[in-house]
Amino acid sequence: MHSLNNMANSILEKVQKPDKWPESERECALENIFGAIQRFIEEPNYKNKEVILSLATGYDLSQKPILGIWRVSEYEVALMNVLYLYASGLNIYSVKLFLYDLIQDNVYMQKGFSNALNRQSDYIETYQMLQSPLNMFYLIWYEYIHIKSRSFADQIISSVNELIQQGVDINEIISPLLSIINDLSYFNCKKRNKAWAFSKDELVKIFILEARLLKKNGQKINVHPVKGLIKMTVSNYILKSRYGYNDDYICKYVPEQTVSSSLENHEIWLKNIVKLNDKREEKVLPQLFVSKKWLNVDWVKNIDFTPTRTYFASSFSKKLNSKDMENEYGAYIFGYKNDKIAETIAPIIVKEKNGEKTPMLSQVLSFDVLYDVNLAKEEINFLCKIIDMFDLEEEEKCRFLEEILQYWILSVKDKKWDYEKERRYVLFMYEDYEYLETKIEDDFLKLKSSVLLLPDFLLGINPYKTHLKMYIDEKREVAVMRDYMFCEDCFSIDYDSVHNKVQSCPICGSKRFHMVKYEGKNRR
Repeated sequence: MHSLNNMANSILEKVQKPDKWPESERECALENIFGAIQRFIEEPNYKNKEVILSLATGYDLSQKPILGIWRVSEYEVALMNVLYLYASGLNIYSVKLFLYDLIQDNVYMQKGFSNALNRQSDYIETYQMLQSPLNMFYLIWYEYIHIKSRSFADQIISSVNELIQQGVDINEIISPLLSIINDLSYFNCKKRNKAWAFSKDELVKIFILEARLLKKNGQKINVHPVKGLIKMTVSNYILKSRYGYNDDYICKYVPEQTVSSSLENHEIWLKNIVKLNDKREEKVLPQLFVSKKWLNVDWVKNIDFTPTRTYFASSFSKKLNSKDMENEYGAYIFGYKNDKIAETIAPIIVKEKNGEKTPMLSQVLSFDVLYDVNLAKEEINFLCKIIDMFDLEEEEKCRFLEEILQYWILSVKDKKWDYEKERRYVLFMYEDYEYLETKIEDDFLKLKSSVLLLPDFLLGINPYKTHLKMYIDEKREVAVMRDYMFCEDCFSIDYDSVHNKVQSCPICGSKRFHMVKYEGKNRR
């Protein structure tokens, strides 16, 4: 057995498993994710990866597991710690976000039970044993829902300042704080996590806090591992906040040949960016820097935009039912409600250490493309403002900006492409990694993925719907844990509709739908 699984089992063996575990949907969800991750480690492939992502992510508010006995046992906390360690080692942020989401829900549940039973305290004692980022997040969220007068961002700052005033060692604050903000920057559903969608003003406050703590501790952001955390946190949040954290549905327009091939080979093809149809790819952003009069800082000099990696991109759209898009890219529309697409198409890479190979997900950057150069300039100035907060010499700031702009170079296009409303996923390929189920042929990165096998809904005429429904039905058997509505036309699964008493499908408007009763088929 892999050492990661041995470590996990060793941690869990030290605590007593409650009788009749699992005895709630929440415990069942944790157990199912744990089992799925262990299988992925032993057999790293796109199918086992999809099971993890399907279990850990959701879109509808009513999808959350809440039924069953209420308890937060030491075993559950140990299992949460194990899952956090797994997610860190395997680079699966969906699992981390599932844990943060679970903590939020448990705080609300505990508060409700305590009020109903007239208990003096609603503090969850067992959460003291959580991993430091999870424990700090719990303390912050606990204060947030009890004080109610602050935004979540302001509560983060207040709680951290309170820890400092209490004399907590700054080293015990910085690491979990950086981890929390970085973890949350990967959230993929504003509908479910509005509190994590920080405004630009809130982001400024949070990065000021991080900069102050790092300076106090003598740490700079251009030194690993802090460098990587800050770069991804800043990039994720600024790119994600475009258009106010747009939470529209995402779709991909696909030609018939691609659908047919995907059903046969289970692949998605990402094109090398030098072969994309826009001849000005990578040129719009550098062109803005020809004149620097629009910049609000004077330390930006001689930015080198030469690509430092090989980039492959996959394009989706935020525009449904567009005839222009159908004519340009394909008439078969594959729709997605929850943006877990980045991890779904992320290749599996293998790292070897001490003779043991460990799988993990490769890095994929996702963003809505900008088509307005003035908005792009505004965004770059905001990025420079963030970098300016940190304790760096001017040359160091410039080089840090140069590195981080590698994430921006493919995110700005000319106005004429605005009709596409593109949602882009960019994958960075590295020569020194071993990639599984992946090959490069004819300027395409071809990788095994479930993204075209398991859409959240299908629009328009699609002769392959019967075939695709077999995969969707299989996913329903594995991932569903609540009652839901199933649309017989677009195959959408909707949990909120069970309570909203809808008259038609929220996605396609069809009246051909039925309610499905969950029967506990995937309980362990």
